[in-house]
Amino acid sequence: MVHTPYMHLQALRDFSAFQFTSAGLAGPVTRQVRFNGQKDAGIYNLDLRDLPVTQKDDPGRVTDQGDMNTVLATLVQIIEIYTERYPRRSIRLRGDTQEKAHLYRMTLDQYLDILCPLFIINLEEHLADDADDQNIDNIAFVLKRKPVPFLSIHAIHTTWSGHSRLFGRKVTIEMDKVVRFGVALPVI
Repeated sequence: MVHTPYMHLQALRDFSAFQFTSAGLAGPVTRQVRFNGQKDAGIYNLDLRDLPVTQKDDPGRVTDQGDMNTVLATLVQIIEIYTERYPRRSIRLRGDTQEKAHLYRMTLDQYLDILCPLFIINLEEHLADDADDQNIDNIAFVLKRKPVPFLSIHAIHTTWSGHSRLFGRKVTIEMDKVVRFGVALPVI
């Protein structure tokens, strides 16, 4: 079952971080999605966490507020938006905690049918030093956007408005004042 994502997002100008408010059982929680990567390799790691982060080296936690299906749909929508802006970048979903690894697997299980037409999805297995660490949490999923031959033009003032092809809904993201124009992607 496909759930409706949160539609009000905030993002940094370069889309390296998104935030949204999760309305759950214990009240609103600010959630952040960051893309950290190796520009040379073109692979960017996705990190989902609740804010505020208490310690510098804390991998971050993601609390279940009873709206996790909406949070996962929002995560998929953010991946779509990010890869529309950076179509040559690959997104790696690999949890730095067992909880996040489980969430990323759940996301792909739940949204595989709508992701496959837009993304190529590959598996990466990371070998652990300790034999006890050899489990499903050492698997990463890498999403690469399929080339799409269309022109994507967005005028950005203080908000970015677009349309999610995956969820069929309008998306608005608050941003710094900037103007950006997309280009047509060649079909490879």
